[in-house]
Amino acid sequence: MKKLSKDYILRTIAGEKVVVPTGNTVQRFNGLITLNDVAGFIWECLENNDTKEEIVQKILEEYEVEEATAVQDVNGFTQMLEEQGILVEE
Repeated sequence: MKKLSKDYILRTIAGEKVVVPTGNTVQRFNGLITLNDVAGFIWECLENNDTKEEIVQKILEEYEVEEATAVQDVNGFTQMLEEQGILVEE
């Protein structure tokens, strides 16, 4: 199962949810990732070790979206996190 790397943390700065690198990660990833509401919601679900299926269900309960849109959002966001080395195999 893939989990969020411990080298990144979610913070709220000036009302915006942002992902911040920590420790040695700062040297190779210089910057912040600003998340929209849904991405922040997905991140928090990933922190709780929810599966993709569980996250989709929670999105459907929280937001007024079609299931296909929720699946696309979860898959797209988690793929980006994997590509950036933020969502890793543990």
